[in-house]
Amino acid sequence: MAGQLHRALLTLALPLFLFSACATAPPNLFVVSETQLERRQIETRRYSGIGETDLLSASANVLQDLGFNLENSETKLGVITANKQRDATNGGEIALSLFMGIVGGVHMPVSKEQNIRVALVIRPVLDSRRKVTADEHFVRVTFQRVVRRSDNSTMAETMIDPALYQDFHERLSKSVFIEAQKI
Repeated sequence: MAGQLHRALLTLALPLFLFSACATAPPNLFVVSETQLERRQIETRRYSGIGETDLLSASANVLQDLGFNLENSETKLGVITANKQRDATNGGEIALSLFMGIVGGVHMPVSKEQNIRVALVIRPVLDSRRKVTADEHFVRVTFQRVVRRSDNSTMAETMIDPALYQDFHERLSKSVFIEAQKI
């Protein structure tokens, strides 16, 4: 009997909880900010003269050349995910931790290792009649990293360095040329 009452209360409370969560959402929750648009422009490039399959192959080659291990590749959706493990030791962070330990008696954790993840999505360009073009595509790539620290805490972030994205797209442009020429 008590179990049925408990389930009935949960059944009534859950919709109220969800409704109250929606009611307290900020008014501009789904508004795209200028920084989001700028970041999307940095992450995305348009490629012409190459089919989607060849563009996926060129993208996978660039990621592997950069030391990433491919996790998933879904050619029908135009998606690739990859990752790589790297050392995250930072000399300045270690020096600050030592200084704080000596002067302030405070132990500050330092970064040890990081897992860098990549998500790459290819989508076709639409012409003025909203029809798919055969050999023009947008490629959007994002880099995220999860850093494990000396106290086993983690910190996750999206990497936003424009030079990182510029380098990736320059390498992809070269790879696209090679793939298109079947060299």
